[in-house]
Amino acid sequence: MMKKMMNKKKIAAIIPMKNLHFAKSRLSTILTLQQRKNLAFFLLNTTIKTLKESRLITEIIVVSSDKTIEKFSFENSLKFIKDSDDGINNAVILADRYCINNDIDANIVIPHDLPFISANEIDQICNISEKYHKCIIICPSKRFDGTNILFRKPPNVIRTFYDDNSYINHLKEAQKLHIPIESLDLDNLMFDIDTKEDLIELSIILQNWKSFLKDFNLKGNYSQKI
Repeated sequence: MMKKMMNKKKIAAIIPMKNLHFAKSRLSTILTLQQRKNLAFFLLNTTIKTLKESRLITEIIVVSSDKTIEKFSFENSLKFIKDSDDGINNAVILADRYCINNDIDANIVIPHDLPFISANEIDQICNISEKYHKCIIICPSKRFDGTNILFRKPPNVIRTFYDDNSYINHLKEAQKLHIPIESLDLDNLMFDIDTKEDLIELSIILQNWKSFLKDFNLKGNYSQKI
């Protein structure tokens, strides 16, 4: 048993998280600031719970400038890295440095707003990587412009291009560097919450729009252990 543990690959999940004050700004036409904060935190909670169920993720890294998220990370034994709200790419750079300094074999960048994320699919991605010495495994957003999942082995095998047609640019960067690529169109992981239309679609899937919105109407108590 000890030998198996010693040989286990170290795979870190990275969750870049904006300050809650700026959470889900595209939804400001239908949700108040407090509702958007609660929605963002609810989705973060869902993501963390799922990653803790994974058999292959060995560490969870949250990168944010938000003090509430820092406290939440500490209470839930997550690695927290403080950033300066300089964007997702800079947040990932900070996490990459931590991964390299701590001999982590691979990492997977995961946004906090994938409501249907599952531990089985995350483990599926990790298992696919075992075929390669170096690779990226990528899952696009449903509009094929953003990157919803980016697995990199080793952690800094390519730089990131978030907020800039990232799916295509991540593919181009890997091709330029001759890094093996696996692109997966997994419906659960392609669905994120970014626009009013996304939120409405989610409420239709859940079949109760009023109840769904009421859930973000406003507890605001983020300090809790998972």
